[in-house]
Amino acid sequence: MSKFFWLAWACATMLPVHVNASEWNSSGIDGHYVLSSLIDEQQGQQKVFFSLYKAKYNNNGFERFLSQCNKNGFDKTVLMTINGQKIEMDKICRRTEDSKNYWVYTPTTNKGLAFLITQFKYTETVNIHKIFINIYNQKSDLHFKISAEGFVQSWNKS
Repeated sequence: MSKFFWLAWACATMLPVHVNASEWNSSGIDGHYVLSSLIDEQQGQQKVFFSLYKAKYNNNGFERFLSQCNKNGFDKTVLMTINGQKIEMDKICRRTEDSKNYWVYTPTTNKGLAFLITQFKYTETVNIHKIFINIYNQKSDLHFKISAEGFVQSWNKS
C-alpha cells in the first residue's frame, strides 16, 4: 500500500472525532417525501430526530419543501415501524428561523430511543415505514432507507 493511502486513511479516521453530534445527518427519499435524521440535544439528553419534508424534483435535483403544520409545539404521538419494530414517536411542529413550520419525530420513550440507537449502531441501513396523512386526509404509505454511516462517531462524541 502506498504512503498516500495510509495518510488518507489516518486523516479519515481522525475526522469523526471533531464532528459535533448535531452535525450527523442522513436522509432517505420515498417518491415525493424526504425523511431526514439528525442527532440533537433535548433537555440535556441526546436524541434522534426525524424531519419529514415534501420534495419536488427539478433540474437541480430534489428541492425540500417543509411539511406544513400550523402550530408550534407538540401535536400527538404516532407510530413508525423501524426495522420491523413499531415505535411510538412524539410528533412535534417546529418553526424554523425563516418562520416555516415542519414536522419532527422522536421516540416517546427511552426504550424506543434505545432501540433506535441500537439499529443505527449495528446496521448499515435503517428501514423506516411511516403512514403519512396530509391536510386533505389522504394517506401515503412511505418507506425510507436511512444510512447509518457516521452515526456511531457522532453519537459517542459527547
